[in-house]
Amino acid sequence: MSSLHLQQTSLLKNQIQEELKKRLAERDYFFMPQLNQFRRVTPTGFQCIILNWIPGDNVHILEVSLGVRHDAVEDLAHPFTQGLPELQSNNFTLFTPLGKLFEQPTERFSICCEADILPAVNAIQKGILSRGISFLERYTRLENVDNLYNSDPETPTIYLHNHLHRCMRAIAIARLSLRPDFERLAIAYREQLKKLGVTELVIDRYDRLWRFLRTYSMN
Repeated sequence: MSSLHLQQTSLLKNQIQEELKKRLAERDYFFMPQLNQFRRVTPTGFQCIILNWIPGDNVHILEVSLGVRHDAVEDLAHPFTQGLPELQSNNFTLFTPLGKLFEQPTERFSICCEADILPAVNAIQKGILSRGISFLERYTRLENVDNLYNSDPETPTIYLHNHLHRCMRAIAIARLSLRPDFERLAIAYREQLKKLGVTELVIDRYDRLWRFLRTYSMN
């Protein structure tokens, strides 16, 4: 891409961000440019709206996703997932494209010029207000996250993409939720990992988390 094209692409992206800033600020979302996301802090972590800008030669693509973080869950599970320490504070407990709330795999907005910005932003705002906010509020409550993760360990859920991390987070969520069937769930998720064919190193990390959670106290 030429320097002029890159400048025009950056300008369109910035205009979208600025337009969304004005609309989301009234709901206490602030923009984090280094992460391309709008974030709202909650007592248990944060809610966020993530922008994925894909530049092209003539058409640029904008995708929007939603994320919810529970600090307690991530603080328990992350050390056992081999995740990078510098990313730990930005991990999501749940993550989904906005389009999935409307039974679409993903929703992509095509941006060619400045005239495309307001229609895209209006559609994003409509999606967020009609279903996005209720999704974020619902899964800010740990009991709803627990139900999503742990109602059936063998059934995939459309809001969880990494099954290894699901297993790790699921038993952390079960422990935080004081579930009486914690041991049953832990056994079930261990079996799921074995069916996935993960390495013994992964099984060892899972077992260490399991042992840690057995004696973990929230006091």
